[in-house]
Amino acid sequence: MKFLLELNQEKEYGQIPVIGPEGKVQYTIRGNLDNPNHTLYLNTIEEEEIGRLYSDGVGVIASFTVDVVNHSLVKVKKVNSLLTNLFYVTRLNYLVTGSIKKGTYTFRSGIKNVANVKTIMGNSGVVLVCEIKRPEDIPFILLISILFTQWHVTPLKLPIFPPIGRKYGINLN
Repeated sequence: MKFLLELNQEKEYGQIPVIGPEGKVQYTIRGNLDNPNHTLYLNTIEEEEIGRLYSDGVGVIASFTVDVVNHSLVKVKKVNSLLTNLFYVTRLNYLVTGSIKKGTYTFRSGIKNVANVKTIMGNSGVVLVCEIKRPEDIPFILLISILFTQWHVTPLKLPIFPPIGRKYGINLN
């Protein structure tokens, strides 16, 4: 199943629409992780919460927890190695391999691919393409993909200029 996460705020301010396999918005992701107290929420379009991702604040290295409805807690941990950049998803026993910085990575269970994530440039910004094999993995993969994106993509901040057409004058009297 292919899901597209459009990382722009053109139409849906404060949330990321998740386009499902049928080409329609199926989920929304809200929130951000710029503060340890902040949380990401995955909701259906009927506003039902499916899951959330938050920082658990344990230890020196940031660790994150994924809490999905009717499932035990899952943690995302970085495997400390100088040679590799691996992440491990507990309970699901998934290794995340590939290049998170380049935007192409794979969730693996042993030698099997569970999901592939690719970052592409769309018409209105960055788009994450998530190809997920099993329906029960959808909330985990979507939330963890946003986590990795927030770690390595800096939002573009543009200056605010006055509206065009405004006339400025100087009165010397």
